[in-house]
Amino acid sequence: RDLSEGAQVQQLSAAMARFLVPVVALFASSVNEVGASAFSANLKVFSTAEIMATMTVPRASDLLFRSPNVLQRPKLLAMLKTELAKVNESVRVVHEHNRYEAVPENEKGYGALNGARDMLNEMMSDSGAKLDNEIEKCGTYNRETLALLEEIRQDVASFNAQAAEARSRVLKSQGTIAFCQLKMPQVQEELDQHNEECAKEEVALQSQIEVVLADIDIVSGIMTIIGDCPAATTTTTAPGLLLQQPASSAAALVQCRHCRMANEGGYMMLQHDTIQPLLNKLHSAVVRSYVQESLNSAYDEAVSQQPAEALTQEEVHHQIAIMKGSGSASSSLRGQRQDPGDAELIASMGNNSAALNISKVPEATVPFDCIPTNKCTLGTGSCGKIRDRFLQIQAGIQDMLTKLKKELAELQRGCLEDKTIMESQIANLGEKLRSAQTDLATATGDQVESESSSNLKGQQHTEITDEYGVEMKECCDEQNDLKSEICALEKIRGELYKLRGWTVFITDCDVSEWREDKCSSSCGGGTLIKSRSIMVHPVNGMACPPLTLKESCNTHPCPLDCVVGEWEGWSGCSAECGGGIRERMRPVHVEMKYGGQPCDDTEETEGCNAQSCNENCELEDWSHWGTCTQACWKGSERRDRVIHEPARGTGKCAEPIGESRLQFRDCNDKPCAEFYHTTPQGKFLKCGSKVDLIILVDGSGSLGESGWQKSLKMVGNLISNLVGSDDKVKVALQIFSGPTTWDAYTRCIGAPGAGPPDMEK
Repeated sequence: RDLSEGAQVQQLSAAMARFLVPVVALFASSVNEVGASAFSANLKVFSTAEIMATMTVPRASDLLFRSPNVLQRPKLLAMLKTELAKVNESVRVVHEHNRYEAVPENEKGYGALNGARDMLNEMMSDSGAKLDNEIEKCGTYNRETLALLEEIRQDVASFNAQAAEARSRVLKSQGTIAFCQLKMPQVQEELDQHNEECAKEEVALQSQIEVVLADIDIVSGIMTIIGDCPAATTTTTAPGLLLQQPASSAAALVQCRHCRMANEGGYMMLQHDTIQPLLNKLHSAVVRSYVQESLNSAYDEAVSQQPAEALTQEEVHHQIAIMKGSGSASSSLRGQRQDPGDAELIASMGNNSAALNISKVPEATVPFDCIPTNKCTLGTGSCGKIRDRFLQIQAGIQDMLTKLKKELAELQRGCLEDKTIMESQIANLGEKLRSAQTDLATATGDQVESESSSNLKGQQHTEITDEYGVEMKECCDEQNDLKSEICALEKIRGELYKLRGWTVFITDCDVSEWREDKCSSSCGGGTLIKSRSIMVHPVNGMACPPLTLKESCNTHPCPLDCVVGEWEGWSGCSAECGGGIRERMRPVHVEMKYGGQPCDDTEETEGCNAQSCNENCELEDWSHWGTCTQACWKGSERRDRVIHEPARGTGKCAEPIGESRLQFRDCNDKPCAEFYHTTPQGKFLKCGSKVDLIILVDGSGSLGESGWQKSLKMVGNLISNLVGSDDKVKVALQIFSGPTTWDAYTRCIGAPGAGPPDMEK
């Protein structure tokens, strides 16, 4: 086909544009990656159409006459100069005649136009091949450089992340150090205060134990004085409770009800020259109160059998003399004058003070009338009963001693436990402080190293970016020069025929876009095969370029995933109580690189020992309600809560009989009439339940014959109304009686050093 000059230029421009699309795309991508600041406005590859639009014959001539390819062909250069020198006349002739003549086929050599055309086509092919090579070279450089810059950028990001992580460890270590430095003095102060308080409480309990031990010795002396109460005794004729003593000395229980005690009973004294002064020496207020309660009970029991007798004022003075230890009872009864301190001594009874060495009682806000009157009375009784009372008193004091020793042991145990916990806290805080200081030094070194590596990589990135801009500018300039040379050759080729007035059909080879096969490797360097096909075959024009091309691809390193090891065991808890932490770690065998999978957590922490160091006990849920105690007439059933977790430190725990641990409720609130059995002796309840029953019968001599017979009758009636068999009631009978002396009592309970009991007694 015949093509006009404009159509030829447009066709060639389209073909050349297909050569330049890949490099333009790569160049645009590089600008986006690196940043517009790295390039100047001149970094542009012009299209063929843009170049041809400004390509004139003089410019094309100037380009060709400076081209090394033309300078290496002197004959062609001479011909071009000769022909182009006629350009003005030739143009005129073409326009005047407007004729088209074929080029003679027999013209050969450089002097002929066809030979010049072939040379120009050859030069265009050479320039096109150079342009392809330049595009490939620049594209490869662009890809590799961008990959390198991205790798450096990733390295910078990685070092920044490492620096940030190291900085977080620095801050964490600094926080731990500050916490330990603040907490350790606080715990040490708490420990010192705890030790001081424990020492005070221990001294107080030791003092109470010493007081109780002294009181035990006093009561033991009283028990020795009372003795075994033999049957043959000599007593005075004075009414009251008589103790065995020499005939010259009388003894009785004296109660003064106008001297009130905490239990609202009368103040009790023992009218005995030796025992009462010993009672005055009791130090413990609890023991004195217990003695008063026991003597009041003995007095009430005595007056229930024989009415009490009031003391005269003179006899009250006599009792005061005994309490003060001044003279004998007989001398007081013979009319000694009242000591001025007697009224104060009697008043002191109301204050529960019975010591010999007493101070003057301060004047009370409310007057307390406790002057010597006949309001003090005597009760009757027996030596055995009073001996039993003092035996109970001694046993009660012994129980008090056991309780105090238990409290002391519990105090010492609790104090030691709390001391151990706080000392452990201090030790853990010290270890934690030392570990944090080591971690701080390590983290600070890691931070400095990561920051230095980040700065070096950043500097490297800047240098390569600058070099990249220079290289890409050279690529653009070289491609523009080659394209301009191709356009100039095309321009001159057409101009030569126009100067002769000939029309020649010239078609340059037109090829398709490159088609890329898949890269042989996704990373680490592979091979890519490109291919293109001929769209338009050449006619008198430039020959077709190579249709296949092999180039490298995916030269970037393959991603390297992080590989971690197994978790190590958990560390010890940083605190025994009050909340601590424990941690575990696992090693990193392979660090992540080149965009691989990052490492999972290599450290884990969790809370531990969150319980308070001073924690109350933890109780289990309420048990089920038990069996009702009675079948009728309102019995009771109970439920309780047992300890699930014991108290820690100074924590408390309710007593087993407290309302928070023991509850009762009424049950079987109905009359027993339906269960009555009528007999000649009356109506009785009969028990036919499946139950084991143990009946304890008091065989103490204090009951007397009458009391013993009544007990036997009650037990007989009870057993006669029980239905006994293998599947019903089974009864056991136990007669009990306590020892009559403290020595026998200690043997019975198996006290250390007391020896075995005498079962005959």
